[in-house]
Amino acid sequence: MKNILFAATVSILFLSACNHQSNDEGSITYSLDYQLPDSLKRFAAFLPKEAKVYFKGDSTVSIQQSKQESTTIITDKKTGFMRVLLKSAFRQFMVDYNKAEQAEEIGTLPPHTVTPQKESKTIAGYPAQKYLFQDKLSGETTEAWFTKNIAVPQNSITMMLDSTLGVPLAFTISQAVMKMKVTVKQLKFELVPAGVFSTPMGYKQLTPQELREMPVQN
Repeated sequence: MKNILFAATVSILFLSACNHQSNDEGSITYSLDYQLPDSLKRFAAFLPKEAKVYFKGDSTVSIQQSKQESTTIITDKKTGFMRVLLKSAFRQFMVDYNKAEQAEEIGTLPPHTVTPQKESKTIAGYPAQKYLFQDKLSGETTEAWFTKNIAVPQNSITMMLDSTLGVPLAFTISQAVMKMKVTVKQLKFELVPAGVFSTPMGYKQLTPQELREMPVQN
């Protein structure tokens, strides 16, 4: 009888280990919707409609794929590392950014106020609270939804947002010529693919300055 109980216990522990989902790693799928001025709407078809993010510990990698190009951004919060991989059918570039350059590349939100609202809803299976962001310069107001029921590291898409509000599940980013609405479609805690944070062979190293100065036709 003791042997039977021991075998059953071992089996349960083994099955639990096989089915264990780490809260330290997983993936997020975002939908991306753009508001473009009339002069730029012809470029809408070339913009990525979705972003995939993998996270593990302090590391994240975000992947945005359009019809002709892909942009991959690898970050590590603990070390301050950020690498951008740019890939098209004809070229592959790798650019590393230090902390000062990251702020310039990712950008920051304009001066704004954040006001929590009583409204809540479920997004991607998680309860979210509504916040209103008001630009102090333009007076424009946008809404954002955060959850504090889970914790995941910030990635290149969410880096400019205040992490103390929780994990952002829906928000709008205003840039110079367009607005991008970001919504979490799926967030799963699961094992990430092996090697997802590594850089493939064949990428040419550029500095941020060299990338900015590169002619468009190249």
